[in-house]
Amino acid sequence: MSRRGVGAAFCFLSTFLYILPNLLAAIISSGSAFQTYTFLLDKNIVQQFTEITVITLIIGIIYLLWAEISEFRKKK
Repeated sequence: MSRRGVGAAFCFLSTFLYILPNLLAAIISSGSAFQTYTFLLDKNIVQQFTEITVITLIIGIIYLLWAEISEFRKKK
């Protein structure tokens, strides 16, 4: 897989991880009380997803920049 493909995959993964806590909260709280969502917030599950999301986004951007810089150097 090329560096652009890996970078795009990491960016997609970070988008999915950004959406995931809200999606899980909607699924869990749709059939139960509001207390379930506050339980998730109390356990800092959302904070853990935020850290992983930022890390994967940074890795994806680094791979995309690496691909662009290497192609620019080949053309020169």
